[in-house]
Amino acid sequence: MDIDLQSVEEINLTHSERAIFNVLQATLLYPASPQAKCARLADDIEFCCGSREGGVNVNEILWQLWSLLIDIACCIPPGHSWQDILLQSLDILRRRDGAIPQYNEVRDANPTYTGEQLSEDFAKWKSLNTFIARLTSTGFAPWLNLPIWQLKMALEESPVKGPAMECRLWVASEWIIQCAHPIFEDLNSKEELDESTARSLRTGPLCDNIPPMSLERWEYWKKRFSELATDAGSLGLDGAIDIRISDALKSMDAVR
Repeated sequence: MDIDLQSVEEINLTHSERAIFNVLQATLLYPASPQAKCARLADDIEFCCGSREGGVNVNEILWQLWSLLIDIACCIPPGHSWQDILLQSLDILRRRDGAIPQYNEVRDANPTYTGEQLSEDFAKWKSLNTFIARLTSTGFAPWLNLPIWQLKMALEESPVKGPAMECRLWVASEWIIQCAHPIFEDLNSKEELDESTARSLRTGPLCDNIPPMSLERWEYWKKRFSELATDAGSLGLDGAIDIRISDALKSMDAVR
């Protein structure tokens, strides 16, 4: 499958961002093995933001490139080899430079809020969440807020019908399939949340009076996944979402 990065090209990039994008795109398109592309892409990321001789830290490079990598990841559908290459190149950089700082700069631009049918936006949202979930599954960063927000939207808010609901459930199930263990560990944490974090992680209206960081919430999600699978027909969802929900429930059961 050919990947169209035109939407990234049309962003108002700075001169340096445009140069970096051109280099990264050229490497992704380069006719080489996936292993060679991973190594070359890691080198490109490092090179674009400064020479190694100048002592540039890879962590600083990733901070500069993060928004651009996110924009590219949105265009790469789950299961495509380019997503594997991006993830593996980041892992190469991490192993070169030691621990990677905890990135939390992923904006919750969920396109399903309105309930409208926005097929292209839904596809990009799925791609982004898969990319970030796979990063999280490797221990790259604790994206605590983003997965909980997606699970809240799909399972703790009143459902909508059609493609918007399918997208919500697809993304929520993806986070569980990829990251059931770290999400469970976060919910089971005894660490006290500050007021701001607690407010951002509060439960939705269908899950009222359940502590935001608790195993009760985890059990509620399991129950709600099953209920929505039963209601799939009335919500205008096809059979494929039943399979994803089943996979998510298996991942949840495997954690306990």
